Amino acid sequence: MHPVYVSNSSIVSKVHIVDPSSTVKPSVTMPSMHDRIREDLLIKERALWTALTSADPGPAIEKLSHQEVNMIFPQTPILTLEGENTIKDAVKPPFHRFDTYSLDEVRVIIIDLMAGTVTYRVTATRGNKTYRANGSTTWQQASDGEWRIICHQETMV
Repeated sequence: MHPVYVSNSSIVSKVHIVDPSSTVKPSVTMPSMHDRIREDLLIKERALWTALTSADPGPAIEKLSHQEVNMIFPQTPILTLEGENTIKDAVKPPFHRFDTYSLDEVRVIIIDLMAGTVTYRVTATRGNKTYRANGSTTWQQASDGEWRIICHQETMV
């Protein structure tokens, strides 16, 4: 009996195929809760950076954000959804922050079942200019099950 790996969305399970006449039931190994949280947070972090590299990131960032989000970028005031320095105003078109990005040394810290932080080094380019920073995003899972940004921060290196 050899294990077969079955992919369902972002979850990969190991299923043992057995003889149908056998009384042994197939076993399924599900990823742990922390593994699923880790994967969810990595997907959300990539969604944030995909938004940041788009021409109009405001709507996507707003959808990803908790109502009291703080976004901290180098050489800018702290941005929020409402108030004097809003995310919407800071990233409104024409906006084109980066052409490409890569995240390295990615770590996911699970705070509890409803919160986690992703830390990494980011290298992004715009034209022939390269941007290097350490970044982190803290996420909270809302009552609707969606992960939302509580705080995103980038520090130039």
